[in-house]
Amino acid sequence: MLFKPLLAAGTIVVAFGVICIWIGTSVVSPEEGEGFKIIGIRFLIGGIVSITLAFIAKYFMLIKYLLKQISYKGKSGGDKFSDWHKP
Repeated sequence: MLFKPLLAAGTIVVAFGVICIWIGTSVVSPEEGEGFKIIGIRFLIGGIVSITLAFIAKYFMLIKYLLKQISYKGKSGGDKFSDWHKP
């Protein structure tokens, strides 16, 4: 449900960040371009976070299942058949 909006927003923000960095490095003078570079890097980080959240939202059930399996295997005390008698 959230995958497409977060992915689209992340892609737009990453593109805007790349444009800001490009403007800061080649269009304006180096002294004036520092602000563009800083803003561009912040937009890049924000876009990457948005895209990461999109993929986490898409595969949340799989991640939850895998974490449950890892935590179940990590139980200490007895073998894997020791709690079969419990309801």
